[in-house]
Amino acid sequence: MKRPTIHDVARHAGVSIGTVSNVLNWTTPVRDATKAKVEAAIKELGYQPNTLARSLISRRSNVPQPGSADPAWPKLTTVGYLSADYTARVTANPDVGDRITAERIKKSLGGPAANVAVMAAGLGTPLAVETELISRVGQDTDSEWAIGELAERGVRTISVDRGGDIRLSRCIVLVEADGTRTIINEPLSLEVDSLAPYLGETAGARRHAIHLDGLQVGTLAGSMPALRRGGFITSIHTTGLPAEWRTEDGFRTLRDLFHLVALNRDVARDILGPIDPDARTARRQIAGLIRRTAPADRSGLVIATFGADGAAVFEGDAEPITTAALPVEPVDTTGAGDTFVGVFLAAWLNRLPTDDAAELATIAASRSVTAAGAQGLIPNAEDLLARAGIAQPAAISAIADGG
Repeated sequence: MKRPTIHDVARHAGVSIGTVSNVLNWTTPVRDATKAKVEAAIKELGYQPNTLARSLISRRSNVPQPGSADPAWPKLTTVGYLSADYTARVTANPDVGDRITAERIKKSLGGPAANVAVMAAGLGTPLAVETELISRVGQDTDSEWAIGELAERGVRTISVDRGGDIRLSRCIVLVEADGTRTIINEPLSLEVDSLAPYLGETAGARRHAIHLDGLQVGTLAGSMPALRRGGFITSIHTTGLPAEWRTEDGFRTLRDLFHLVALNRDVARDILGPIDPDARTARRQIAGLIRRTAPADRSGLVIATFGADGAAVFEGDAEPITTAALPVEPVDTTGAGDTFVGVFLAAWLNRLPTDDAAELATIAASRSVTAAGAQGLIPNAEDLLARAGIAQPAAISAIADGG
């Protein structure tokens, strides 16, 4: 007999594939009676979901699984793009009309918001965060695969639309021999103007950050002031930022709306014009932009990432915190900025000092480019702390112990 599939379970229980996925992956609450039917069907059919993947993730016992988070942990909700990435390794990008053969074409999980969530969740104790992703998925096979993969990585998925005609977005990534990449992605819009139905009105007692990828700012910018009033920490990284926001006035508005803005070199170039190749000069150019666009109270963080030249964190009127990237041989630079943001947010939400959070994020981003795919190398908190020579602060140790 063939091995039973998730479709067989759904048919046997008389429910949708999405409902089975919700039961398996802790994505959204399911009524007790429905849950019982699904669990009975799983038992009767002998269905085993992703057993190999679950056994692999279980080896990292410090990674919290959805539904098992300690209420003392901070929380991170990322909002935006989730995709199936098809990565092709090529010697060089083809010219018009050329046909080339890739070394291989690999399917993997991707999307800026998903990458940030996975990197934050993967850190585990002593920098554990409860992590969830709000995105748009359907009931197709790729969507079910993606939800399951995220759950394996400790990320709960909340879909704003699971209609039958919706499928998971796809992305094509061409990676050249030196690790540089060209990305072709399908458009994805959440088509919601408020996150309140998915978050509630207030953040509660613990630190709870809402992080957007740049693709979502057009529809969700208006909901940020209410979230800030509700005690949420608001954060954005500029990957996918629409052209109309890539101006000095647009950046000023971002700083008014978000407590933390992660600015990459491409967007900085669009705002400022040519960015000097020298990292020190580039930092001075961006420092000028940050001074000119500062909120009235001079609050907020701006992270500027420079790829192989490291990163700088600007906090208020203080001198920027600069970090140097590790000397590595790049294999694939896809998602390095997302890795930086995910690790920084997890460490910062756990109240690690800003300079230590930036150091861990830089190490993680540097190492991420040595593996293929945006999520090819998921960092570990204990390993990063050891590499950076950072002792575990008492506050973090207490959170890790449930104190």
